[in-house]
Amino acid sequence: MRAGAVLLLAVATRGYGSEGAGRPSAGCARPAPAVPPVTLQVDGRARHVLTVVPEGYTPDVPHALVLAFHGRTTSNLKARAYLGLEAHAKRPTVFAYPAALVAADGKYGWYEPGDRRDRLRDYALFDAVVEAIGAARCIDLDRVFVVGHSLGGSFANSLGCARGSLIRGVGTVAGRVWEAPCSGPAAAMILHNPKDDLVPFERGLEARDQALRQNGLGPPSRPCEPLALRCERYGPPGAPDPVVWCPHGEERNGRGDLYPHLWPRDAGRAIMEFFESLPPAVATGWRESDSHASTSRVLSRLGHEHR
Repeated sequence: MRAGAVLLLAVATRGYGSEGAGRPSAGCARPAPAVPPVTLQVDGRARHVLTVVPEGYTPDVPHALVLAFHGRTTSNLKARAYLGLEAHAKRPTVFAYPAALVAADGKYGWYEPGDRRDRLRDYALFDAVVEAIGAARCIDLDRVFVVGHSLGGSFANSLGCARGSLIRGVGTVAGRVWEAPCSGPAAAMILHNPKDDLVPFERGLEARDQALRQNGLGPPSRPCEPLALRCERYGPPGAPDPVVWCPHGEERNGRGDLYPHLWPRDAGRAIMEFFESLPPAVATGWRESDSHASTSRVLSRLGHEHR
């Protein structure tokens, strides 16, 4: 199969009981479709997404939504295999793995050269995926999360700022951030190896500092779990949008090669546990008062313009 090609999986991740939700999407009032969205038209282009729905899905249980973004040289299918997110979901969760477009250099990209930092091309893809899945499936719009590694981590960090009014939390490894005005706070867990020579450590520090400014936080930090990843937490106990910074030391891949740009073995578990630990989203001015507002209405409040 060509890298980035369409693939749909309704995988048996695990069954769940009923859970409360902050803002159920429009899909909570509709029968489940035969298949989740696979191909979306975004700015005149067909875009593909691998969607993973838990076994026993029912439209009366609002699900968290996790979107995971792959890097410059790895497809969404391969990223799903190594990110290790799904096994650690403790509540009903739908996972989406969008496929990036192939750039002129033959590698994947989430933006076009010359894009404004506040209007990267695939911000529109994120919006379209959330809207489509929220319309087709029962999603808790207060529990939308983004994950990414390498270029995908840079994109997820930047999304957390640009779409902070919709994204509850961010979990990334080895990413930077393209700074632009943020639309709201978003909790963040950012991992970066100090020896990374593909995305320098300084870029990870910039992403951390951007998240701290975005969420109105600052020193001091305190050690937190997982200590094996050298994590430290910013924000007082119970802070709605904490920042966890992990300058981890894992640097050998599965073959034993030195590769500090890697995705740490326990990163998937750590990120999913971080998302699970977050308190309910704090109501702010942008949020819909109608808990059954459609995803498209929520997105329209952002006031953004697509390319």
